[in-house]
Amino acid sequence: MTDIRMSADVRTALGPDGVAKAGAVTLNNANCLVCETKIYPDEPANVVVRVAGLERATGRIAHVRYAHARCHASAVVEIPEARSPAPSAMPDDGMAMRMTAATVEHGRSVLPTLVAELEAPVYLNAGTGAGVELVDVLASRVLARGFSPVGRMRQAPAHADQWLATYTTPAGLDRISQLTVMEPDGTLFYTGTIAPPPQWTAGIEQYGWSVLYVGKIGLAGIPANDQRAKTRLMREAAAAGRFVGARITVHHLA
Repeated sequence: MTDIRMSADVRTALGPDGVAKAGAVTLNNANCLVCETKIYPDEPANVVVRVAGLERATGRIAHVRYAHARCHASAVVEIPEARSPAPSAMPDDGMAMRMTAATVEHGRSVLPTLVAELEAPVYLNAGTGAGVELVDVLASRVLARGFSPVGRMRQAPAHADQWLATYTTPAGLDRISQLTVMEPDGTLFYTGTIAPPPQWTAGIEQYGWSVLYVGKIGLAGIPANDQRAKTRLMREAAAAGRFVGARITVHHLA
């Protein structure tokens, strides 16, 4: 686990729940807030809480971010309100996203599954002090758009209307495919590459949809062909309530 360091004002701003969540992470090559180069798991990292300038009815909106110890001290930093809108699910402002394609057992069915994870966790902090609870930015966004919490993977989650993903035919020795995921209102949720196993593409052809999980699972560094390890991590994360899910329509671009 990464050596996560927090100043006294950061700990006060986050409260006990926030401190626990922000500290219990391993940063798998996430980008530094300041220099935008990688923070490796064996490097110490400072927590920087970026707080919106406007006082809101439910408290102040804050991003919990990470920086190299040499780049930025652990601190609470004010952000001008013009630069602090409600965060989107897109990988801007440091919210780089990793997408993994796999086949995962749900009860007796093995289903095509996509897993979206932020390279470094970003939370919303609706308030300050001991009663604060950090809310995962990405999970909070998709919960409002048809996703639901996942506790056990006995069956596929419900279908989320009007979500749409497209993918290209996997090519090359690494089977690289271009994936695009759109939200119901046409907002771009994700665009990038995946390396889907043959069973994933076969499942898409059979069902016309994929399960999409969003949250903190920790699939970075797991070999693409190690489906057993991916399934084990996902079951552990589900039991801990660390992600949300839905089924989304997927089309193949010939």
